[in-house]
Parts: sequence; structure tokens; C-alpha cells
Amino acid sequence: MKTFKIIALIALLGILFESIGGFIDGWNEPDQLAPIRIERTHPAFDKVTAVTFDVLPQSAQQVTNLQTDTRVPAGFIQCHAYITPSGLTTFAYVLLAITGLFTLYGFYSLIRLFISVIRKEIFTPTNIRRIRWGVYPPTAYTLAKYFLSWCESHDAMTQLTVPGYVIQPASPFEFSWMSLILLILLTEVFVVAVRLKQENDLTI
Repeated sequence: MKTFKIIALIALLGILFESIGGFIDGWNEPDQLAPIRIERTHPAFDKVTAVTFDVLPQSAQQVTNLQTDTRVPAGFIQCHAYITPSGLTTFAYVLLAITGLFTLYGFYSLIRLFISVIRKEIFTPTNIRRIRWGVYPPTAYTLAKYFLSWCESHDAMTQLTVPGYVIQPASPFEFSWMSLILLILLTEVFVVAVRLKQENDLTI
């Protein structure tokens, strides 16, 4: 039981640390992309949205290595630009927002779950609901995020031309699908364990 408490405490601290880190990264991102930001006075300001997509170099560029004082080949695999969202991309934005709201509640449920584990209240019906909320909405959010990346990359492929580069569609391998499947499997194993415990308690 002490091991459960330690793991739950570490997991709780991990969620808080990741949430704070994600907030800081999101807060700093506008400043990092300031050199390529569209100003409000730009005629396309209200018609476009910023996206980041993968690109494949067709030829190498030359950059200077200051250590060796030589020119070496270089290329880029990602590009940040602006597109006009298609109807499908707009739908993906809405889907991401909806799943994002459910994910926030899912994080809250996970925090409550870890707190209950620390209090030695583990195999309870309430925790079934909490762990499912903590797993399935984030999984749906991940799927919606990939769908949005796919839509944005296809909009970029039809609207943009990057000299010396070929725009690539979003790869389905940028997410760890095996981790999601394993997480869902472990969640349902926990649910079965709770129900078996309930049946044993009733039998006794």
C-alpha cells in the first residue's frame, strides 16, 4: 500500500509539472515566433491562421560552421507559415476545442484519483469513473490533434509553395499510439479489478 501512495504522489507531481511546463511554453511561443508574425495591418490578418508543418528538402543550403570556418550543407524539416483554414480544418478546430474541455475535466479527475490513492481509497466505484475520465478524453484529444495536423498540412500543400522544399502531410507516427492503447488496456484492467473486489466483498 505504501508503494501505491508513493507512485500516486509521483504521478500527481508529474501532472502538475507537465501542466505548468505546457503553460509556460504556450505563453512564450508568441514571443519566439515574433519575427515571422503577421501584423494586424497586414491585409490577410483576418483570413489566415498560423500553422507548423513538416517539409522535405529538395536541395541542401549552405551554412557556416564557425568552429571549422567552413560551409556545410543544411536543411529544415519543419516550417511555420499561414494558411486559410478549409471547412474541414475549421471543423477540426471545433473538435479539438470540445475534446480539450473534456480533457481538462479528465485531468481534474486524475488528480482526484491520485489523492484518493494517497488516502488508501483505491478500489472504489468512484475511481472507475475518475480513471476513465482521466484516460479517454485525453485520448480523444490526441486523436483530434492529429486530425487537425493532417487537415492543416493538406491545406498547406494546396495553398503554399516553399522554394526548395516539399510540404509533407502529417505523419500518423508522430504520436505514440502504442502508449495510448496500453493506457486504455490498463484502465480496463483496473475496472475489472474493482468489480471483482466488489463481487468478493458481497460474497464474503
